[in-house]
Amino acid sequence: MPNLEILDLRRNLVQGHIPPEISNLINLRILRLAFNQLSGSVPSVIYNISSLHMISLTSNSLSGSLPEDICRHLPNLEAFYLTLNEFSGQIPSSIDECRCLQILTLNFNRFSGSIPRSIGNLTRLKVLYLDGNNLEG
Repeated sequence: MPNLEILDLRRNLVQGHIPPEISNLINLRILRLAFNQLSGSVPSVIYNISSLHMISLTSNSLSGSLPEDICRHLPNLEAFYLTLNEFSGQIPSSIDECRCLQILTLNFNRFSGSIPRSIGNLTRLKVLYLDGNNLEG
């Protein structure tokens, strides 16, 4: 499926881990895995799919932290939905490298530490949800 641009599996009963082979979908623009029963950490190779415009992982049981260089290979990312999971650690200060980001929902996770000032550099950002975490200042 090298030409696949949209993978929408939301609202199913998909269980287990996200397979790293998803990174073979090099033309993927939209990845929707929300409202399933996925667990474990997100394979870092997903953050290397430079064609992605949307990542929606809302309402699963995904955990782990976001890599500091999360945006390095996501120049086209416009929407990043992580609401209602178990992500922890700090929000990467390099988040502003996702220059096209318009929607960022990180609410109802376990993020901690300070809100990175770099979020203020996201000039296209229209929606930002950070509620329901353990963030400071």
